[in-house]
Amino acid sequence: MRSTVLAVCVTLGIAACVRTPQPAAPAVNPMPAMADAAPTDPGALAAGTITARDMHARIGYLASDALKGRDTPSQGLEAAAAYIASEFERMGLEPGGDAGTFFQRYPFPVLQLDTMTAAFSVQRGSQRTRLAYGRDFIIARGTPESVSAPLHFLGIADSAMTAMPAGVKDGIVAVVMAGAPDRAWRARAGRVQRLAQGADAKALVVLVDDAWTPEVFATRNRVFTAAQGALGGLRNIPVYYVRQSSARPFFRAAGQDLATLSTPGGMRDPVTLSGATFALEGKVKVLRDAKPPNVIGILRGADPVLRDSYVVLSAHMDHVGVGTPNASGDSIFNGADDDASGTSAVVEVAEALASMTTRPARSVLFITVSGEEKGLLGSEYFAEHPTVPIDKMVANINLDMISRNSPDSIVVIGQQYSSLGPLLQDVGARHPELRLTLSQDIWPEERFFFRSDHYNFAKKDIPAIFFFNGVHADYHQASDEISKTDADKAARVAQLAFHMTWAIANGRTAPQWSPQGLAEVRALMR
Repeated sequence: MRSTVLAVCVTLGIAACVRTPQPAAPAVNPMPAMADAAPTDPGALAAGTITARDMHARIGYLASDALKGRDTPSQGLEAAAAYIASEFERMGLEPGGDAGTFFQRYPFPVLQLDTMTAAFSVQRGSQRTRLAYGRDFIIARGTPESVSAPLHFLGIADSAMTAMPAGVKDGIVAVVMAGAPDRAWRARAGRVQRLAQGADAKALVVLVDDAWTPEVFATRNRVFTAAQGALGGLRNIPVYYVRQSSARPFFRAAGQDLATLSTPGGMRDPVTLSGATFALEGKVKVLRDAKPPNVIGILRGADPVLRDSYVVLSAHMDHVGVGTPNASGDSIFNGADDDASGTSAVVEVAEALASMTTRPARSVLFITVSGEEKGLLGSEYFAEHPTVPIDKMVANINLDMISRNSPDSIVVIGQQYSSLGPLLQDVGARHPELRLTLSQDIWPEERFFFRSDHYNFAKKDIPAIFFFNGVHADYHQASDEISKTDADKAARVAQLAFHMTWAIANGRTAPQWSPQGLAEVRALMR
């Protein structure tokens, strides 16, 4: 690692690298025997190489201040990716990225809304009425940047809506959504946006009520106008959040009353505001044309038939970078648990499997993705642009935050949907030395199934499970540091992931969704 640390210093240009001690190289221990494991288990010795010492060293490096919180994109993220790729190469894994490398890069331009050009106007005959940006409306940026079209009002958007009515193609869809923009509200707005986009509408107008106080308006505007990356550029239609008080005159001029039209009962047939053309503008500036990395390594399987299928072990190597200093003056969000812990587990499992003289029957694909904190972007890009055939991926095991909370239990989300659940329980029962209770999702209201990278594999109908110890007070805080991690727990969870990977890779039958489980997952993903 000395050469890796030097490379990090050169890459990051951190002057402190020559003045202060740097994170120690993650030491690779000799292969110890695992006293509690059955001697007939071919993976027993290999699993024993996954130690608390090694996990602590790897997490400590990835979560060190030198990597500046591994934001997507950033030099610290590049340093993390270079380290993981060098480890995969040292282990003898095959490159699984693009052009014979361990890297897959995806387009991620950093964009910012140009508020000086933002506009919302209505043309009725020779009369044009304009709203004021920041007072009457704000924009969640999208594409196309300029829209001129009729407006179709659909009523109240509630959680029961599943489709757009006919007749909104090439128009502007408008809905009423009451209440403040909490997580559930924003999820509902996102669903309306997707439905409008699927119906080929050009833009969405969300009419908000008095729960959007000036302070709420200002807060959401800061979110929308911040510089942000967008996977492959802007792909969603723009959303204009407009105060109902500012929109009522448009309805009156068209002979309609907004309050009467907004009666409870959900979506309605479109009411087109006749005689008016709405012109919307929301241009963006490209601040940086970034191309962040995923890192992919392959351990080729031994079976001449099954080696062409893959078990996918994943974790996200990014975190949220540098933010507002806390009371201690610390501004680096190190992300030790989230997700240096899961990333370190992927690297450790790769090393353990690569050390074995007996190769698994199926191939194993190890992938550390970036952009998870920006919306699961790296795994989304990989799922849409796989470097091995996606229909040959038989299962995904995802590890995200595995080094905190209860030392002798781990929640594994998604067990109920496929044969991976019963297999996991069987593997756990055969390895009591791990001292781990394997729980189902105990926080269903938090919708964690949608909040880590396994989601993008499940979207492709690949059976997936998600190892997760839950959030804590240090979640997305500068205090998520190595000193608060439980390396022993992380090592035992990584050993469980090793045994699970081994079991799937050697199973003659690939994991299967249950019919009800697949139907539930597909319904949840609409």
